[in-house]
Order: sequence, then structure tokens, then C-alpha cells
Amino acid sequence: MKVSIIVPVYNASDYLDTCLETLVNQTIDNIEIIAIDDASTDNSLDILNDYASRYYNLRVYKNEKNLGQGMTRNKGIASANGEYIGFLDADDYVGLNMYKTMYEAAKKNNFPDIITTSLKFVKDDSYAFKDYTRDFKGRYYNIEDDPNMILFESPSVCNKLFKKDLVKDYVFIPGVMWEDVAFTYSCFIKANNMLFLNNLDYFYRRDITRGVSSKAYSVNFHMFDIIKVALEIERSARECGKYEKYKGQVKFLQLMTCLHRILEIETWNIEYVYDIKNEMYRLMLENFGDLSDVDKALLSGRVSLDIIEEYDRFCHSYEEVKNENSNSL
Repeated sequence: MKVSIIVPVYNASDYLDTCLETLVNQTIDNIEIIAIDDASTDNSLDILNDYASRYYNLRVYKNEKNLGQGMTRNKGIASANGEYIGFLDADDYVGLNMYKTMYEAAKKNNFPDIITTSLKFVKDDSYAFKDYTRDFKGRYYNIEDDPNMILFESPSVCNKLFKKDLVKDYVFIPGVMWEDVAFTYSCFIKANNMLFLNNLDYFYRRDITRGVSSKAYSVNFHMFDIIKVALEIERSARECGKYEKYKGQVKFLQLMTCLHRILEIETWNIEYVYDIKNEMYRLMLENFGDLSDVDKALLSGRVSLDIIEEYDRFCHSYEEVKNENSNSL
């Protein structure tokens, strides 16, 4: 089996047909599709079973209770047979040549640990069933030679293929948001090499009223999950023995992922936004440190400079208050 694609499904009936049509019509041979219904309350499971009855390479599983996207993906990894494993969100869709292009590029480049392709934000099905392949030459990286390249790649799991040997023992953090961020960055650090393709093949919906992207402008009670996610990046780096080598990159990723969440907090129309931001800053400082050993110019390429400077000011004032309290004892 060349490729296994894992699709967690939860109440995705409005978009599931488009998603599955772009999967079952992939031009690559020897692909398996693993769709797992996460105890949907709509007719998503009926749609999945209908497709499974017509397409031999689509396997459907059902969670007896809602486990969340992370644990559902874990089940998919455990049952995957492909040389490479990919993920697709049930409300997104892909180009019909996506996995063939990626696998053939992998073959030409001695089967790197990770292959990634370009993605496009969409509002509808306008790009479905059309060929937008640009076929630009890919970029191959030996991560040890250029570790900073992992700082600028998208943490999305869905526009990538991962070697099964790289991810087979990884467990997505259960019960948290942004578990894919921890997974992807952990894989970047563990991997030896990556291949970046410029083909436009993954189409990511941003106009839906549910899902992670829809939560950015409303109060998100899981916001502090990002601390667990950032800690997981470090834990995984230590586990694979690369923490000391990539210690600077790990800290950069930890701070960057948390500062991205600060941008979301600022959009909340509630009275205590300032207090929530300061609590996030406090947790960041205590767990990951200040910016004294971080390239701020490099960080500003990923995060708003205003947010970086605000965190810097918080760190200085926090230390001043702590020193004053210590001296008064």
C-alpha cells in the first residue's frame, strides 16, 4: 500500500460528499481511505457507509462515543497500512492528482520522511474536480543542515504525507485543541528530511460556522490548551533525542504558537481580555522563558511585532515585580 488517508468525521454531512469524491477519484493507484465517524449526530455515517459499499478501498469505522479529532486520528494511524500516512478534514477537499504527485515526487527524491504541498483557503466547491497542478520543482531539505526551515512551514497535518515509520508510535494529545500543531512540529524535529512541493492541491474551508477556524473570533474556553501543545513539542523532541540539538527551534515554536493565540484573544469582545492575555503571558514566561535568546526579527516573520513587543514588556515588568517582592522579604 502506497498511501493511507485518515479522515475523522463529525457532523460533516454538508461537506462530506465533496471530500469523499475527491478522495475516491484520486489518480494514484494503491491508496486506502480510512474514515472514522466520531459519533456524529447527523447522517454522516450513512454517507460514509454508502461510499464504502461502492468503493473497495474505503474503510469505515465508528466511535461509540465522541473521542475528538486527536484520538480519532490515533485510531486511524493504528489501522493504516500505507508507506505514507496523510490526513484530510471532512469539510475540506483535495485535488484529484494530489497524492499521486506527492508519492511520485517522493520516489524521485529517495522517499523523504515528510512531503508537503501548497494549500488554498476556500469558501465553496469552486476548486473541486479541477486540475490546478503547477508542477513546480520541489525543494528538498536535510533538516539537520537547515533546522530553521521548520519554523516557517505550516503546522497543518492535512497538506502533508508522513512516512509511516515516522508517525506510527506518535499519539495525538487527547482532549485538546491544536493537537495537530504538536504533531506536525514534533514530526518536523524527528524527521531527517522533507520535500516541499508548490502544487496547489489542498483546499481548506474557512467560511463554515463550526470547526477550529470558526472559533477564532469567539470566546474559546480551550485557549490554554496551547500551553499543553507547546510542552508536547518539547517532550517529543526530548523523546527522540533531538532536544539539545534543536533547543532554540523548540523554544521559538513554543513561543510562536502561544503568541498566535494571543492574536485570537484580542478579538474577543469581553471585559477581561487584558487579564486573560496576562495570564497567558505568565504561563508562557514560566514554561518557556522570555525573548532574550530569541531572534525577534525572525519571530516577526510569523507573529505580529506588536504582540512580540507586548510580551517583551510583560516579561520585563514581571521580573521587576518579582525582584521587588523578593527584596521586600
